[in-house]
Amino acid sequence: MKSFKNFSIIILVLSLLVCCIFCPVTTQAAGLYSKYSVLIDSDSGRILSGSNETTAVSMASTTKIMTLIIALENCDKNFVVTTSAYAASMPDVQLNAVTGEQFIINDLYYSLMLESHNDSAVIIAENAAYYLLCKNPSLRSETPFINNYNYDSSFLSEINHEQSEILVHIFTGLMNEKADDILLSDTYYITPNGLDAEDNYSFHHTTAYDLAKTMAYCINNEDFLYITQTVSKTISDTTDRYHYQLNNKNRLLNPDEGIISGKTGFTNKAGYCYVCAYKDKNRTLCIALLACGWPPNKNYKWSDANYLIALGKKYYKERYFNYQFVFYVPVTNGKRNYCRLIPDRYVEFLTCGDDSVTYEINLPETLPAPVNSEQIYGSINLYINNIFYDSIYLKAEQSIIKQSYFQIKFKKYINSSIIYHIFV
Repeated sequence: MKSFKNFSIIILVLSLLVCCIFCPVTTQAAGLYSKYSVLIDSDSGRILSGSNETTAVSMASTTKIMTLIIALENCDKNFVVTTSAYAASMPDVQLNAVTGEQFIINDLYYSLMLESHNDSAVIIAENAAYYLLCKNPSLRSETPFINNYNYDSSFLSEINHEQSEILVHIFTGLMNEKADDILLSDTYYITPNGLDAEDNYSFHHTTAYDLAKTMAYCINNEDFLYITQTVSKTISDTTDRYHYQLNNKNRLLNPDEGIISGKTGFTNKAGYCYVCAYKDKNRTLCIALLACGWPPNKNYKWSDANYLIALGKKYYKERYFNYQFVFYVPVTNGKRNYCRLIPDRYVEFLTCGDDSVTYEINLPETLPAPVNSEQIYGSINLYINNIFYDSIYLKAEQSIIKQSYFQIKFKKYINSSIIYHIFV
């Protein structure tokens, strides 16, 4: 019996060794491959799940979602753009546009987002900057080399690299302004294509949280959604001589199943990156993954994204503080003795079974008349998992006028009279 027991122990140890050799433990066992990740509610920006989500790191071609939205919001999508020598010199991945080649800028948007072409990003940035210079004289101090501000981009084929970089700098300045406008906390753009770069201020970077917030902003633009949802497209230069076949690299794209937009990215510094938006019923979620493996592990981002999508599906939308939520506050010297305070709005947010939702009510003990229905008289502070989420203000359901001096005096007299106490 003893020998059998020893033999069993030996077999068990050997089995464990085999498992360690042939089934190595990966980072997936701990959750995600990505070093920096986040899942957010796109409506509120609330972080539903995150790992190092506020750490600033390189973002690769996920940059291009901001490049696209800046161009869409500021440019006529039908104007002609010209390829500069600087744009044509961009490294792979390329459309392989040549110096002087012209396109309709809207066609290049597909090159930018479907195939992530670096030269297309610079063509868009240079020409968009020139277009805005033509419209806004206050921006022209940096560009004395431009003699004609009646938009005609053909001269861009003749400018040098330094002049091109000035135009690109103007465009990335707009990208950084937009980052401030949409309250990105730690994002800085130097290049429109996401190639790694540094300047005197910082390096080209974002955080997973900022990247998800950027996507949440962009998906409100119908043109952005249409472009990023395109599976394939053929474009040509303006001569219709050269044609380019484009195929979307977002493997998870499937609007029918919820994935409504996304963008991949890779540089040696950033690793594999991915940002996407997921919509299901009454919830819209955004996912951002940075430093999600390096070659040959380009598929880690897909498994990580699917993991976070599955996590997001556990959340459902709750509604709090609708108009049935009423508070009664005494009113002094008013035509009515009590005032009904109601929330000025309801709040909807995503929760799951593990979330703790609490709230703090702030009410006055009394309200002196007159009471104005448009005025705020209290508030409700909402907390999710003991973290402040939102404030809802309380307003009077209806106005209450103040009694006259004689009415107040008469009421006090009646309340104190013997007749009152006898009969009431």
